[in-house]
Amino acid sequence: MSGRVIIVGGGIGGLCASIALRQAGIETVLYEQAERFSEVGSGIQVWVKGMAALGQLGVAEQVRAVGADVNLHQFFTAGGAPLYRADLAAFAHEYGAPAPVMVSRTGLVDALLTGVDMTTVRLGRRVTDVRQDDAQVTVTLDDGSEDTGALLIAADGINSATRTRLFPEVRVRTASYRYARSLVTHPAPFGANTFSMFFGRGNRIAIGDCGNGELYWLVGLKKPTVPLDGDNGNLKADLLRRFRSFPEGIASVIEATDPAALIHHAVRDVEPIPTWGKGRIFLLGDSAHATTPNLGRGSGQAMLDAITLSALLRTTDLTDNDQLARVLADYSGRRKPEAEALQRTSWSIGNITSWDSIAMTTARNFIMRTIAGRKQIAGIRAQFAEASTLTAATSGG
Repeated sequence: MSGRVIIVGGGIGGLCASIALRQAGIETVLYEQAERFSEVGSGIQVWVKGMAALGQLGVAEQVRAVGADVNLHQFFTAGGAPLYRADLAAFAHEYGAPAPVMVSRTGLVDALLTGVDMTTVRLGRRVTDVRQDDAQVTVTLDDGSEDTGALLIAADGINSATRTRLFPEVRVRTASYRYARSLVTHPAPFGANTFSMFFGRGNRIAIGDCGNGELYWLVGLKKPTVPLDGDNGNLKADLLRRFRSFPEGIASVIEATDPAALIHHAVRDVEPIPTWGKGRIFLLGDSAHATTPNLGRGSGQAMLDAITLSALLRTTDLTDNDQLARVLADYSGRRKPEAEALQRTSWSIGNITSWDSIAMTTARNFIMRTIAGRKQIAGIRAQFAEASTLTAATSGG
């Protein structure tokens, strides 16, 4: 192995790539345009396979220490009637897999930074251009300076300028509903270490325990009435109106939230891409496969990208074009099927859970209580079984 890797983007995927490549003995430099590391988005669930990946990166316990294990997923109608539940703690015990963790995004980034060599990080440096030839990749920075490497990993998110340069035809899709979300200090109304979701007619709300007295909550809105750039006080009032008939405890969570802490945004994903890179430029995380957040597994996919790619690069001569081409084909071949299946499933679930007619929501609730619920539980069980193999690899089992 020889050569140097440039990482563009200091979000979750970029930081995991930095840790993984350092573990593989590969020299890196990471460019992040922000002046300091920060994550907008309030909270995040790191799914079981993501936690297994973080175990391989050596930062799983740091993440767990600043969040809360998710021991139970439970789903209800708007009136509080149960649809289905998944005992995640039991699955974790059965398969020897790690429990998922609900954590603030700030806490997650801080935990990841404990594994990063900060001497390789360049904050406040925006990449304005990327070009490559047979021998190297060159980035131009916003001060006019340049840097070169043997390989570039673009972890620059759903709006990736690098992806647009490589694949200008690939579209970012916008869903038919919006999300609003926040963190709030409030007792967990439906139990500690629990993620609970309630489905109404076009409106749905999820509440998860982040530990440390904090909750992460998010709502899906089929027919939003407050503009994306509208007043957050009006948004909060609208949410209270929409969810006032939902079970006791939901309105109090919204009421306790500072309007300034509300995040209101469109829901988007990226169309599938034939291959996750070209030449000496590889895509990772949301730049390759941004997913609507209906299953809470997007961050874990970026973590899996990082450990998969670093393992492939560990014995690769980064100056050899043929070797890089084989790595790109292998990386895409290993990671695309799971990531794209998640994209499809999440997009479908987002549409179905946004139905707002009486007939369709009645049918949806019946399906969730029966066929879909059983299928989801079986799928979750399979995820724990797969995560156990990653955990065993970490422990040398």
